[in-house]
Amino acid sequence: MAANGMQWPVPILPRQVHLTPAVQSRTGGLSLNGSEQVIVSDAGRWQAKVVLALRGESSNLALRAFLAQMSGRAGTVLVPKWDLFRPVNANGRKLSQVHAVGYDDNTPHDGGVFNFDWSGFGQNEMPAAQLSALAVSGTTEISITINDGEGPRPGHYFGIGSRVYLASHVWQETVGGPTKVRFWPRLRATAASGEPIILDKPVCLMRFATDDQGSDMLSRRGSGSLALELVEAI
Repeated sequence: MAANGMQWPVPILPRQVHLTPAVQSRTGGLSLNGSEQVIVSDAGRWQAKVVLALRGESSNLALRAFLAQMSGRAGTVLVPKWDLFRPVNANGRKLSQVHAVGYDDNTPHDGGVFNFDWSGFGQNEMPAAQLSALAVSGTTEISITINDGEGPRPGHYFGIGSRVYLASHVWQETVGGPTKVRFWPRLRATAASGEPIILDKPVCLMRFATDDQGSDMLSRRGSGSLALELVEAI
């Protein structure tokens, strides 16, 4: 498992984050009767295209420092996944992507260590959802308790710790019981019962896809858009 990544720099907050699954499949080829069996692994990883808008001294200096800190593919960073189509709370409003608690309570801040834009993991002091049972590393199905709103639906992104997952199936086996969620990719690390399920603004631990990211030329005034390619750090 990769080490913890740096926070995304505030002066160069992404304008867009396109997160897509890099699925791994294998096939033995076509048989004599023309059929083909394809086996898909759940061991794929995320790839991302992050679009930045740069203008002025602050953002340009922040980009230079960020590229130096990443040291090509050696460094890792927490890439935020904003999404227009996210779960809603009990009042039918989309969960806020701004007002979120921090990672822990080991700092003087009320919410603990904050994320790239001074927010963090989760929605409030009581997470909107949390694991209702231990989830073992490698699984693709979890049980969660919904504390506020409808919880995830198929197609929603959600986070556990510093990883992003995509829900493919959501159901309840008994009325009022835990909600079952099947997802991709497989769980990167074992998570304890009660661990928050991040529904508003999950982050994914990633590294540059190549060592030369950020080498595109901007205007003489340092203005323009810059796209960075990243892959999940595993």
